[in-house]
Amino acid sequence: MKLSTSADNADHSEIADRRVFVALLALLVYAPLPLASNRTWAIAILVLGVTLIFCWGMFHWLRQWDWLCKRLATFALPIGLFFVFVLISVLQVLPLPDALVASFSPEAYRVQSLAGLQGAMHLSLDVYQSRIMLALTCSYFMVFMMCILMVRDSERINTLATTLVWSGLFQAMLGIILFSFGAHYRIFFNEILHENVIGTFVNRNHFAGYMEMTLALGIGLMIAKLGNHRASNPGWKLKIVAALNFMMSSKMRFRLMLVVMVIALVLTRSRMGNTAFFSAMLVVGILTVLISRKNAPATAALILSLVIVDVFVIGTWVGLEKVVSRIHETQLVASDVHTEETIEERTLPAKYSLNLIRDFPLFGTGGGSYYDAFIRYRSSEMTAFFDHAHNDYAEITADMGLIATASMLLLSLSCLFVAIKTIYTRRSSMARGVAFGSAMGIVAIAIHSWVDFNLQIPANALTFVVVISLSWLAYKLPSRA
Repeated sequence: MKLSTSADNADHSEIADRRVFVALLALLVYAPLPLASNRTWAIAILVLGVTLIFCWGMFHWLRQWDWLCKRLATFALPIGLFFVFVLISVLQVLPLPDALVASFSPEAYRVQSLAGLQGAMHLSLDVYQSRIMLALTCSYFMVFMMCILMVRDSERINTLATTLVWSGLFQAMLGIILFSFGAHYRIFFNEILHENVIGTFVNRNHFAGYMEMTLALGIGLMIAKLGNHRASNPGWKLKIVAALNFMMSSKMRFRLMLVVMVIALVLTRSRMGNTAFFSAMLVVGILTVLISRKNAPATAALILSLVIVDVFVIGTWVGLEKVVSRIHETQLVASDVHTEETIEERTLPAKYSLNLIRDFPLFGTGGGSYYDAFIRYRSSEMTAFFDHAHNDYAEITADMGLIATASMLLLSLSCLFVAIKTIYTRRSSMARGVAFGSAMGIVAIAIHSWVDFNLQIPANALTFVVVISLSWLAYKLPSRA
């Protein structure tokens, strides 16, 4: 009787776990839809959705306390690094004694003293925006935790990565259709003009960032589909048969999906988006060929086909030369005549943000407070409107301080390290393929973040959290998987 009850509980727990996993997948697909969840009302829906799904899952996982502790201990390093960032976010919005604020952040104490806020001080200069950012940060952490707790085998890793690729495909197809019609409409009090492919986003650079990550996972899954067989040298007849089989297989359909996504990326006309994607593909691809002990020729052939087909064939067909022209016309410094925003103009906010970071080094000015805090540090040469630093490194450090930024950089580097280690050491084609996709996604966003603020966009930040979690999940995948 006891055995039967135990089996029933196990089945019930497994069903509940599967339902929570499906709910998480639905949330990841939903996140980009309402203008990339980059509006206050959309953030509220996103945070509420994540919280409900997480609590639903915890209700079942807490019944398996021993397993829960063991699973979390396996991922102690990434969880600990992420948790440091969350703790800093909490500390920024807590009301603190004036003396403690003066000790932690003398400049924050001075600014709030001038405003007459004695006795009601925070480390954040804009506590209301910081509370919104805290809610988002906690949501990202909960998604990270759910990935760790629910994605335990190669089947779920494949499902999670494939879902994001399908989401990217949907965004690409919708974006291409709206672009082809030159759609222009007003939604949620925002004027949306599809002069470039932007999907359900508002900004083409942020859409490009989303496509970089989903395309990276798609390429990783293609590598996983190569299998574990070493390359052989069959005769030309067998090669023709193999080519025909590939043309009729699911691999070809998946490859066509990636072609559509590349077309959408190129049609964004995003300079750094395209540069980051193709650079990341080449860097991680070459590194994989050099260190991979299996399928190096097959991987090299896939990467080469991606470059030839996607860049030279598809890229030329859909107008990659326009992106190249934008890059070519981009000048280093401002002049009397130029058609594109110069590198100097784009990097000005980040340059002057260094003074802000110098004044608020340890704990920053508060999550989400960049626009308000940066007003004091603007220069007269900055004529354009900047509500973000156009540099994730500068903005995150200005908002959160050096401690929180260091924790995020260490987390990202640890994810990149274990992804490369997985490619080098693992036999599982799924583990190696997903590790490749994760590494490529991390490198692409790392490059793109120098001149844009993808990680300030909730949909992109949420997707990035899943991408980095996949590196650890592939690394810890059981050997039999």
